[in-house]
Amino acid sequence: MAWVFFVLGGVVVLTIAFVALGQAVARLEMQRPPAILEVEAAVRWIATRLPDEVTARISYDDVATIVGWHLDWFTDVGVSSKHGEELAGEDVVHEGAVAMEGAAINAVVARAVAEAATGGPDIDPVDVVCVLDLQMQYLHEIGAVSAAVDDEAAPQD
Repeated sequence: MAWVFFVLGGVVVLTIAFVALGQAVARLEMQRPPAILEVEAAVRWIATRLPDEVTARISYDDVATIVGWHLDWFTDVGVSSKHGEELAGEDVVHEGAVAMEGAAINAVVARAVAEAATGGPDIDPVDVVCVLDLQMQYLHEIGAVSAAVDDEAAPQD
């Protein structure tokens, strides 16, 4: 008679375990896996895809500098997080932050011009745009950014 209680108890425990596991799997299925940007890998990927005209004018270090400026801009507008931190944490400027690509290009080109004026690397704005275009392609490929948002759908300040 005692063995019936053991079997029944085992069935109840296994049922609870399967239900809990199923709920956890269903919850995780709805979440996107985190995209982790490795800067060195991104710079390598971008540098190998730059047009020959651009690679004749800028160095590998210049590509890394432009990528860094772009990532700084993402941080400034609040759409990036440090490794291991959730996006939408305390660093986000406002909920639903959107990074407009045109604004990023303008900011990074302005920074390149300012750096050149103060003795930093002299990088042509066209080269900056080429690097940023490839960086956005890379970010799309690794799943770090989503599809473009229509101007009408973007939040208005």
